Parts: sequence; structure tokens; C-alpha cells
Amino acid sequence: MHNEDYIASGILELYAAGGLTPAECEEVERHAAASPAVRQALEEACATMEAYANLYAVPPRAALKDRVMQHIDSSAHAETPVRALYPEDRKEAGAFKWLFVASIVLVLLSGFLCFHFYTKWQQAEERLAGAIASEQQLAQNFERTSLQLQNQEEILSVLRNPEFKSVRLEGVESHAGASMMVYWNARQQKVFVDEVRLPAPPPGKQYQLWALQDGQPIDAGLIAISDAKASMQQMKKISAAEAFAVTLEPVGGSKTPTLEQLTVMGKITS
Repeated sequence: MHNEDYIASGILELYAAGGLTPAECEEVERHAAASPAVRQALEEACATMEAYANLYAVPPRAALKDRVMQHIDSSAHAETPVRALYPEDRKEAGAFKWLFVASIVLVLLSGFLCFHFYTKWQQAEERLAGAIASEQQLAQNFERTSLQLQNQEEILSVLRNPEFKSVRLEGVESHAGASMMVYWNARQQKVFVDEVRLPAPPPGKQYQLWALQDGQPIDAGLIAISDAKASMQQMKKISAAEAFAVTLEPVGGSKTPTLEQLTVMGKITS
């Protein structure tokens, strides 16, 4: 222990107050002999204790002084009993002092351990929350990947099935750059759209697919697109068709196509 820590520990004050055991007193005296700083601090502690004692000292009564002197005279020739330099009550006081110090140390140690384990618990809670969030993110990624894989498998099943006819719809004169693909299986009455390249619909509008049979339009469903893009999408069932076309309709679709808003169309080739 450094001299500064030793001086600040309060053991010098206990020495001056007589609250140490003989072994502890010897330890203090050894430190004082080895360190001028400790010796000076010890002298100051003793001087302070002496000044305190003198300040509150009560002079004995004269009668008490006479009784003490008579006792000394009467016992001058008697055998002087050997008494311990430090009586038992001082030892008990020293033991009590160390018990008091030990209790303080235990309180501080328990407080430190409580803070330590509370911090560890908080860190564990944070790691658990992070693990749960990561697991949820992994689950979402897995679900998204599964949907993408399912979509790809569906596309492959359509493209590889010879019963599906592919119909390319080209943009009309006012939408020369627009186009999309329609895959139609007459036996299964299944219709899919893919490779949708249409202008972004204005607010309140939505693209609608029509099947044309004998000059009559048949509603084939609304095309769900975002930013003029769409993945392969299954539409309504169509049993017979000669051509397909797409018009721009109000959100929710129309019962009959708005021909002025015709965007793309294409005929089915045998």
C-alpha cells in the first residue's frame, strides 16, 4: 500500500485513539519509522487527539487525588501485578472495530456485485433483443426468398409447358415503347402476364387486361404494377380468346374497356 493510501486509511487516527491491537500498533510504528511522511502524519494525529483530550479534560477533585495518593502509598510495598500493555477491553474494541470495517467492506462489495450483475443482465437483455431482431430479419429474408423461388419455379413451369401460348402485346401508336407478354393455356384456362413495360399509371388509374373473342371484350383482371414494373402475375381464367389488349381504367377496373385509353394489344397466333 502506498504511503498516501496508508495515511488516508484512518489507521493513524485509530492508533492515536487507542483503537488498535498490539500487533496493529507495531505495524503502524514500523511504517512511521520507515516513512517520514507517515511519521509526520502520525505525530499530527497524536497531537490532535491530545489537544482534543486536553480541551475536554475534567480536573479531578482534591479528595479523589488524596485517595489515589494514599492507595499508591499503601501498595508501594505490595507486589505489582503484571498487567498487559493493552487490556482486554482494548482488544475487544479492536475486534469490534475490525468487525465494523468488515461489515462496511461487505456492504461495498455487495453493492459492487449488484451493479456488476445488473450491468451484465442489461447486456444480456440487449444481446437477446438483438438476437430476436436478427432471427426475425432472417425469417423475413427466408420468406421473401421462398416467395421469389416459388415465383421463379412458377415462371419456369409456364415457360416449359408447351400448352401455354405466348402472346406479345405491342404498344399502340400513342404508346410505341410499351409492351408486355401474355401466356395463355386454353385447356387449363390459365393466363399469366410478364415482362410488363407500361407507362406508370397516373393517380386514380390502373391497367386492366382484356381478352377479345368474336369482337367482344372479356375482363381478364387488373395488372398490379409499381414504377411501371411487374413480376409474372396470374390473371383471371379465360377459356377462349383471339387477342389480348390492355387499357388504362379507373382504380378497381371497368366493366367495358375505354378504347381511348388502349395501351398495348396483340393477336394470338396458331
